[in-house]
Amino acid sequence: MEDTLYKGHFKGLDIAFTYAVTTGAVNEAVVRHDCDPVAAHILGRAMTGALLAAALQPEGRRINACWKYDGALRSIVVDAGQDGSVGGVISPPHLSGYTDNPDLLYGDIGDLQVITTEDGKILNSGTAPIPLHDVARDLAYYFCISDQVETGMNVMIGFSPDTQHPVKLCQGWMIQALPGTDLERFDRIRRRMEDSGFRELLSHAGEVDNHFENLANALVGGEGASGGIHMEACPVPHFQCTCNREKMEDVVRAVAIPERMEMVKKGESIKVLCQFCNERYELTIDDCIAAWNRKPAE
Repeated sequence: MEDTLYKGHFKGLDIAFTYAVTTGAVNEAVVRHDCDPVAAHILGRAMTGALLAAALQPEGRRINACWKYDGALRSIVVDAGQDGSVGGVISPPHLSGYTDNPDLLYGDIGDLQVITTEDGKILNSGTAPIPLHDVARDLAYYFCISDQVETGMNVMIGFSPDTQHPVKLCQGWMIQALPGTDLERFDRIRRRMEDSGFRELLSHAGEVDNHFENLANALVGGEGASGGIHMEACPVPHFQCTCNREKMEDVVRAVAIPERMEMVKKGESIKVLCQFCNERYELTIDDCIAAWNRKPAE
């Protein structure tokens, strides 16, 4: 089941939705960060949730979400764009010892900060407490209380024993209330996202061509006012980090002069690690000297 992303709305219900399959994008992040199954489960659902939200943004915009907890799990940072690009990192990446105790895993009430940007400029940001101990539901809760937009979200992820392709499937749904929505009906549909039947559909790859329609019908099939679905394909989800060699040279430029002198004396290449995607860059001492001598405007 290839990665895919759709957005649209249920006609007659004034409810917007996004649907994503993010298996490949999540798998790359999990492998890059050597996540154990618990960390992979959390990171994959956070990445998918952020991408579901970003899909409803205007072209060129991005959402950066940072979950912070005070348990064994410290933080998750995800950057997702309307263009389908998504990346993320979780700290720490090994959490299997806390499988049976979510209170120790998440701690008390966490915080979630969400920043919306366009062309690198911050358009808006907000921070809210998150009490639900579930990254997808916490993100939906954030939109409800911070943006005051009623939101529901569910993301399911499954794994395989293949160490290079540990993520077997990751897919999710998000619904948001549009102006004029019947909020009682919206809440009824939102609760349906937690029903065993919907979760079962979401936890398996579509074996038939109408898998999407089956998911939609499980949510709104019983709502008489539904007039069908308006849907459009979005850019294909893909893992992406904005790091590059030039940015790593900027990191080297921040080295203090005494440390630079010591580096030149040793004459050894240095390795710079991007914490967000785990990509390693090697810079020779000549590369470092060139970076130090380069004017900031260049």
